[in-house]
Amino acid sequence: MPSLQATIAGLNTEVTLLNDNISGLEEGLQGLEDQYTEVLSEIQTRNEELSQAQEELVDLQAEIEALEADSDSSSERIEELESQAESLNSTILSLHNQIVSYVALVSTLEAERDYYSDRVEELEDQVENLESEIDELENAQLECDESTYEDDGFCRSRGVVWVSIPFEAGFIANITQSFHGYYSHNGAMLYAVDFPVNENTSIAAALPGVVIQVVEHNTGGCPSATCFNQSNFVIIDHGDSTFGMYAHLTYNGALVDVGDVVHQGQPIALSGNTGWSTGPHLHFEVKDIYGQSMPVRFHELASLTDGVAYWGASVVSNNTQSGQWVNHTTSSCEDDLFLSFGILLYSDIPCSVAQLDTTYTLEGWTYGPSGRVGVAQYDISEGEWIYWCYYSNSNGWFHINLSFSSATHEDSTYFMVFSADSDCVSYQAWDASIGLWLE
Repeated sequence: MPSLQATIAGLNTEVTLLNDNISGLEEGLQGLEDQYTEVLSEIQTRNEELSQAQEELVDLQAEIEALEADSDSSSERIEELESQAESLNSTILSLHNQIVSYVALVSTLEAERDYYSDRVEELEDQVENLESEIDELENAQLECDESTYEDDGFCRSRGVVWVSIPFEAGFIANITQSFHGYYSHNGAMLYAVDFPVNENTSIAAALPGVVIQVVEHNTGGCPSATCFNQSNFVIIDHGDSTFGMYAHLTYNGALVDVGDVVHQGQPIALSGNTGWSTGPHLHFEVKDIYGQSMPVRFHELASLTDGVAYWGASVVSNNTQSGQWVNHTTSSCEDDLFLSFGILLYSDIPCSVAQLDTTYTLEGWTYGPSGRVGVAQYDISEGEWIYWCYYSNSNGWFHINLSFSSATHEDSTYFMVFSADSDCVSYQAWDASIGLWLE
């Protein structure tokens, strides 16, 4: 049986097709209305011409009668007027026939207009019914508690990200290094997975999202950490404070650009051997908002190992393209992101990509004893933090205008929000901060 998500996706596709049909019918209806208006205008013109011809005919007939009463009048003049009268009669008949034809055309256009209107109303009713069905299906999905989230009919543990094998559907992927690998999958890359593939193999998005970083200018690599910064890669923001990284791409191997919205299974890059690499392969991992590697599970391995990737595995990708109609956005900061620093957010602020010189509303509560709120931004060009300090009200509530100035920043920065002491110093320092790309 198809999954609930697949059913909803199919219904959404039907809604899209129906809306396209409605748009086509409405365009046709507008064309009929324009033609209808034009025909009515023609009928009015012909009626005016008919009235004028009839008036001229009456005048001619009166003149003929007057001439016939005068015995001295010229018979040639009478014949000339009678000829003109005959011509006007012919014109009147022609105009009358044209008017009859236009009236018939009006009836046809009105019938077509009624059909189009009824059809549009019928399709709109179908759309409404499908949308109601979609709402019912979405409401019927599992109610997962705060420690889990719904994914394709299952409640998954938060902190674990379920993805598809990052290659096009049908591709047989092998795994040579998984979690806790001694060689390189430790520390910040603890939950990365390596797939050995030939160079220029097509890589597909394991999850949908927005492209926030592309590096593809590097040409070299070596089996040593000294080449770490020579890797080409693509990073996709999934919109939920998780970020997919696809690394070791070939030179000019990116198939997407920064800002592109990427759907599930879409080809995004070509594999390579750049950076810290012992041979051509794809390094894939999902990072959290602080840049730390997150546990991932693969749908293709769900029935075998509960999704856990393992060394030596050989698995067929089921990463079919889907969700082309969905518009994804970059991540906003979660309400509890700074809670360990005594801050609970109430407003949405960017946590991935922000606009330079744009004011964002930063609201929430501080739980620090001083009632003060600190905001820190890192000036990359100067290599130093810049601090601002604000007061909250008696309940700890604060409202701050947050912006990132182009006078200080170029294309990126780091920032933090924290409860501050009376000297505007954080009660605790931080070992990692929030990175932002600035546009």
